[in-house]
Amino acid sequence: MTREDYVKSLIKTRGYTFKAFAQEINMPYTTLLSILNGSIGGAAMDNVLRICRALDISIEELNQVTHLRNGETSAAGTGTDEALLRLVQDLSEEKKIALKILLTKE
Repeated sequence: MTREDYVKSLIKTRGYTFKAFAQEINMPYTTLLSILNGSIGGAAMDNVLRICRALDISIEELNQVTHLRNGETSAAGTGTDEALLRLVQDLSEEKKIALKILLTKE
């Protein structure tokens, strides 16, 4: 998963459309689309910070997505499973509890 895909999934998980999210963070919709369809790494730092703050993630957490992606192995499922496990382990206790609640809902 790329950083852009990760951010897209977080936006959708929080119930926003991209247009509504752009309005929420006071960013032009075209700018947000450009970032999400291009490269977060090439975006202005203030725009990335605005996105991260609104999604309640840190720059480090976003950067971790890239490191995990680069460390994935090509064996079926192995790299993805390990990457997911590392992401979950790095979550704050509050986020771990929220994840458990989401995963155990029927």
